[in-house]
Amino acid sequence: MKYFCLLLAVFSSLLLVGCKESLYANISEKDANEMLSALLRRGVQAEKVSEGKGLYYVAVETEDMVRALDIIRENSLPRTDYKSLGTVFSGDGMISSQLEEQARFAYALSQELSDTFSKIDGVLDSRVHVTLVQHEQASGITTPPSAAVFIRHTPTSPVVNMVGEIRETTAKAVPGLTRERVNVMLEDYREKILPPALKTIPWYLRSEVLAGLGFLGGVVLSLLILLVMYKRKVVSFSFVKTQKEEKES
Repeated sequence: MKYFCLLLAVFSSLLLVGCKESLYANISEKDANEMLSALLRRGVQAEKVSEGKGLYYVAVETEDMVRALDIIRENSLPRTDYKSLGTVFSGDGMISSQLEEQARFAYALSQELSDTFSKIDGVLDSRVHVTLVQHEQASGITTPPSAAVFIRHTPTSPVVNMVGEIRETTAKAVPGLTRERVNVMLEDYREKILPPALKTIPWYLRSEVLAGLGFLGGVVLSLLILLVMYKRKVVSFSFVKTQKEEKES
């Protein structure tokens, strides 16, 4: 019983070495794959696990949790789930005022344009804010429509050479909007998390090394325990046999 408890303690400690915890849950397979790719490329050991019903979660080593969170934040993950015009105007059975309809239309246009620009290679995040034409009845002043576009991208993205096309696309999507009233802001994304090669943790303290040493130590300890138990049985058997021979003689 004593040896069984010892073995149980050893294997319990092995299970604790290199344990993982959920980084992000209830996400689609596409989002999980993008997270997995970003983490693995930066040297973080991660895995994708199915939760059923088409949902997944991404798990990482406990010691890598903070670094993993920084990486997915830098990469703007998971991607924004933009809404379409059909979704915004799906109909809720209520009669909306003209002002509410105008606000919903502006929001729908913003979502559609944001989704379009997010499809450009290297774009990590895109936001479009649309303001439709406004008429002030009291003063009689009419404010023409305008739009502001924000795009966060990788250094190699072709979006840096597409500012003119972005203005043109936005202007054609919004009624009465001209290119001159479309403001485009680009943010060049730069990785700030240190790559694994520059981490200050010694190689012998890495989780995979500790896990391997723990497993090897557990195997050696188990073999030693079995060897001791075997020798005790042999000695006990020899002692009983000797006593039996002495009695017979």
